[in-house]
Amino acid sequence: MRMKNKKWSKPYISQHLDLIIANEEYQSDKLNHFCAHSPLYLEVGTGKGDFIFKMAKQNCNGHFLGVEKSTTCIAITLKKIVTESLKNVMLIDDDISNVFLNLADHSIDIIFLNFSDPWPKKRHCKRRLTSENFLQQYQRLLKENGKIIMKTDNLELFEYSLETLQKNGFVLSSVDYDYNGNETFDAQTEYETNFRSQNIPIKRLIAKVGTKNGIK
Repeated sequence: MRMKNKKWSKPYISQHLDLIIANEEYQSDKLNHFCAHSPLYLEVGTGKGDFIFKMAKQNCNGHFLGVEKSTTCIAITLKKIVTESLKNVMLIDDDISNVFLNLADHSIDIIFLNFSDPWPKKRHCKRRLTSENFLQQYQRLLKENGKIIMKTDNLELFEYSLETLQKNGFVLSSVDYDYNGNETFDAQTEYETNFRSQNIPIKRLIAKVGTKNGIK
């Protein structure tokens, strides 16, 4: 669902530039300094920020980088972070495809893909965040023991992702077609809360970095 633009978004963001990286700042020390922290977690598509906000609050020793192309969603997420004075979150207001080349090799511990756009039409499959071109970038970014954790309500996207992950050098360590949400290192997104209220099963997988010939 596309978020409508809110007039207050850009003015609010301009008041909290310490927590935002704009695309013109990719070559500055700001991004490099934040990404030097360990452990470092990346959420691709923060939505309204429930997940990254809760995770950062619950895991103060970790650092969370959130990328979201909707400026309004970034602003809503930012409000949550500012309210709790969280210092272990940095947001990027851009499409992840523009961010990849500005992130260092083997710098990320976990990549979170939460309720990504399923792009159901076959001609759009390359836009899915688990298509081959994206998975190659994740391979580059993840540390030796890094992993992808994905949650979705969409069965077609889930099964597509199971296939593409294995074809592109990832090793599946967990596959759950009806995830109960009880893992300690996890938090619900706003989408997940809504789906669970409707008794819609949540699918979840964990895929570890490997090689096209097996585990590293």
